[in-house]
Amino acid sequence: MNEKGFTLVWVFLVYDILIIIASFLGSIYLKYSSFEAGEYIIILPLVIVIWMLVVLTFTSQNYYFREGVVQRIKNQIVDFIIFTGIVSSLVLVLELKLYSRLVLFGTILMFFVLRNSGFILLYRYLAYMRANGRHMKRLLVIGAGRIGYEVLNYVKTDITIGYSIVGFLDDNPDTANVPREMIIGRTEDLNQVLVEHKIEQVILAIPLAATSQIASAIETVEFHGLRIGMVPDYYRVVERSFDTHNLGNLPIITIRGIALDKIANQALKRAFDILFSLSVIVLLSPVFLVIALLVKSGSKGPVLYKPVRVGLGGKEFKCWKFRSMLVDDDPNHTQRSTVAGDSRITSIGAVLRKRSLDELPQFFNVLFGDMSVVGPRPHRTFLNEDMQKKVEGYMLRHYIKPGITGWA
Repeated sequence: MNEKGFTLVWVFLVYDILIIIASFLGSIYLKYSSFEAGEYIIILPLVIVIWMLVVLTFTSQNYYFREGVVQRIKNQIVDFIIFTGIVSSLVLVLELKLYSRLVLFGTILMFFVLRNSGFILLYRYLAYMRANGRHMKRLLVIGAGRIGYEVLNYVKTDITIGYSIVGFLDDNPDTANVPREMIIGRTEDLNQVLVEHKIEQVILAIPLAATSQIASAIETVEFHGLRIGMVPDYYRVVERSFDTHNLGNLPIITIRGIALDKIANQALKRAFDILFSLSVIVLLSPVFLVIALLVKSGSKGPVLYKPVRVGLGGKEFKCWKFRSMLVDDDPNHTQRSTVAGDSRITSIGAVLRKRSLDELPQFFNVLFGDMSVVGPRPHRTFLNEDMQKKVEGYMLRHYIKPGITGWA
């Protein structure tokens, strides 16, 4: 990080502290119609210190404005989930029973709103300035093929990231994917182009196999004291979504990465599942009881039907339902799908199936962690194996938990 980068980080750290103080005083005023903090003053340094640790540990790069506003907000949400979790844990551990939850969590909520409002205004200012050619970094792209075109398309699509592409270097301009007039030389012209065009940053957009060109370009760019980045051409081989992580010092490409691979997203979805399923179970408990009595009185057998279904990672689990059919011990019937007018369906079961009320006990599956509120429907093992052979990519459904409601 250069001196300018350090200055920028410190400016925004001070900005954060001022916003936290304003949020704290605002919460105090909402609670007591006064700005006198009294014994609540201990909350302020606690919140400031925790926030500094979180933001500097996880997303200090978020103090730069070279990513889109959507990515910035995603980073902010991650920060605040971690931040709120740590603050909540400390409140429980330290047993701060004297302090109003409104003051504490009101401070956090107001801080989130004010901070992002300020950043959105700053983005609007930067978008205006950058649209007029101000605060732009002069960018040179090495490689005018498919990867280079992706870089060009992204930079043109989002002006707020603040890059201006000066041109491209490519040794095969006739087969380039970018406009011919944007190619300002060959890779051997790199040294001259850096000087003549006052380049501030370089992006390598050439195949990984071009090792000698990559090594030469890095050496030349660093000779001039400039930053150089590289867009890996994984997608030319993979041709689908992917993510990257490290196994020790070894970089690993995870094929077909999904949003729920991220711990923060998993935690957010799991928290929603727990809160939503608990709410349904508590609020509809009288309905559960009435249905259970009707099922029990309507035919012999248990209230619940617990068929085995395939869940996350191909792991089997017992999926809870209100029993809607007559008890049938024939093992061959477990592979027989229900059809319209099926004689096995009870009179009560027909009503439950029509309104999907037989699915309500699956909220316990959600609460216990076998299912999610939203996700692909869980299927029987034999049906899974059959569909695996017939439908390409069918088993990708097991990347996530099955759900009560979803696409299918």
